[in-house]
Amino acid sequence: MKADLEAPPVSREVEASAIQCREVCRSYGKLKVLSNLNLTVPQGHIYGLLGPSGCGKTTLLKCIVGTLKICRGHISVLGKPPAFPGHEVPGKMVGYMPQDLALYNEFTISDTLTFFGRIHGLSSKETRARMDFLVDFLDLPQKTKLVRNLSGGQKRRVSLGAALLQNPQLLILDEPTVGVDPVLRAKIWQHLVEIVKTGKVSVIITTHYIEEARQANVVGLMRNGRLLAEGEPETLMKHHSAATLEKAFLQLCETFDQVGSKHSAFPQGQQGVVLENSQSFESSRDESHPILGVGPGPIDMLPKYSADWKVRARHVMPKWRNIAALMIKTMKRMKRMPGSLCFQFLLPVIQISLMCLCIGGDPKGIQVAVVNNETSSDSFSKSLLSFLDNSSIQQVNLTHTEAFAGAYNGEYWGVIGFGKNFTSFLTKRMVKRLVTKEEVDGGSVHVWLDLTNRQVALMLQKKLADAFEEFIQFKLGSQSYMVSFPIKFEEPIYGSLNSDFTTFVTPGAVLSITFYLAVGLTALSFVIERKEGLMDRCWVAGVSSLETILAHLISQLFVISVQVVLLLILMLLVFKNPNEGSLVLVVALIVLQGITGISFGLVISSAIDDEQNANQAALGIFYPNLIVSGMLYTHAHTHTPTPTDTNTLPHTLPHTHSHTHTDTHTLPHTLPHTHSHIHTPNSIK
Repeated sequence: MKADLEAPPVSREVEASAIQCREVCRSYGKLKVLSNLNLTVPQGHIYGLLGPSGCGKTTLLKCIVGTLKICRGHISVLGKPPAFPGHEVPGKMVGYMPQDLALYNEFTISDTLTFFGRIHGLSSKETRARMDFLVDFLDLPQKTKLVRNLSGGQKRRVSLGAALLQNPQLLILDEPTVGVDPVLRAKIWQHLVEIVKTGKVSVIITTHYIEEARQANVVGLMRNGRLLAEGEPETLMKHHSAATLEKAFLQLCETFDQVGSKHSAFPQGQQGVVLENSQSFESSRDESHPILGVGPGPIDMLPKYSADWKVRARHVMPKWRNIAALMIKTMKRMKRMPGSLCFQFLLPVIQISLMCLCIGGDPKGIQVAVVNNETSSDSFSKSLLSFLDNSSIQQVNLTHTEAFAGAYNGEYWGVIGFGKNFTSFLTKRMVKRLVTKEEVDGGSVHVWLDLTNRQVALMLQKKLADAFEEFIQFKLGSQSYMVSFPIKFEEPIYGSLNSDFTTFVTPGAVLSITFYLAVGLTALSFVIERKEGLMDRCWVAGVSSLETILAHLISQLFVISVQVVLLLILMLLVFKNPNEGSLVLVVALIVLQGITGISFGLVISSAIDDEQNANQAALGIFYPNLIVSGMLYTHAHTHTPTPTDTNTLPHTLPHTHSHTHTDTHTLPHTLPHTHSHIHTPNSIK
């Protein structure tokens, strides 16, 4: 059988090293953070990485665990490069405690350790055993206590416990003793000394407390992205004739700065070697290793590895164990945040309720002035006015002067006027073939409207037209065609003759709410997790980006499913919005729109690191998408000046479907007026 991994023989030096860094460079744009850095962590040793803030310690650790890629050089961790297919770095072989706390505040201590236990593949029994040990060893409070209720020092101890949970072969601790009392600090160092005695565990630790690093087997002193020195603490102090490690470090920094002022730029291969005087520095400036190095060796000594395609395939495939752990994590966070959960479930319901209650219905109590110059009780004018919808239109009988004065003052939305001979002239229009202009004018209803509100004006026009049709049908019966409009609206192909604006806008509102809520939750969730270091910690534990996305997608689908059920119950049963097609396809469309929102949220979260900017990006796309997509007004009239096709927007096709010829009836009465291109029934031809 072919071996999964093929590699040339490994030298004893490489085999005896837990970590090998050779000429490592890392930059952020033009800023060089690591410059030709060489570092060696011997197997079964504690390596203390010392240096001031901003010298590149955290960046180096992220490169070692594989969450950051180096620009140049080579790193070997436990025999292979980080993120090598089939190599559990990142993964179970590494225990990582970041500088940030990187803990879920909604979790209990037990939840936190159980979550990382699931990711590392520990059984429930193993997790409980390790948890009991760590709670006792780190002097943690009750396991049921929430992380957000812990003090700063207790949180840091929980973070350390998560790193120690799976008994890793390599333990990387970024300032684990900050904010920890001296007794526990000594206890932690004692534990680190004990676990490396077997020779199977290696530790690399950064600390601001330089003197405590004397307990490490090897220390490396960093400054400005370079390793000034690397060796045993006692040897370094002896080499610089210093009583303490801190004084030795201070002498190194001063010498480095003095030499740096004389030599403004190091040679390309120079690793910041600092000796006792500048002359010694000159003689060693062509070397690429720190003084007292523990055997870094040249880069060509590191073996080249190649992975079998089967190993690469297994590496790419998502682990359902990790996806399940992330899903359980998300569900527990939701459970511990009832306010957020209610927001996700109830906000769409509230918004759709407001939409149906406040938008699209006929206005009520619209006052209209009536000037009726006919005095007869059986006049046609009074009969016609009786057919007006009294719930929508409130008639106020006034004189001509009073009516127009009130309309100009905004008291009435319009004026309806009848001439004194309206009945006789209308009768002549109905029976005579030829009528005079005076008879046409006198037999007409004169209407003056206030068009400052188009919706009210359109409603008044429709109500007057309906009232006239009913009046003619009442007076003439089968002969009503003689004075009816010569246009007859048959039963619509889709929708109803009495459909209102609510029927038009509600489907689009449902899709928009589902889309933008998914965008906001996804974008902000990922941005916050990345900013707090939670995502990095999960990646170091072996969780891939694909697993993170799949877990969030499945979890969010649960939220969307609840939203869809509540929205459809509200729309179909409470507000009686009609649905003429398959309910299954309606649900599928809404769910797909939610998935589109999740995808767009992922784009925002990957491009933006700050939650405020992510919020602005999500809100910034809201109104342009809403206006151009056709939700508020039909898309058929749009003449957009932009070169981009508006059909590519996520709302346009679900809202309008004006270009489709099949299955558009499956939407809940979506845009009946946009289907005017559909064939005419035979009864009209």
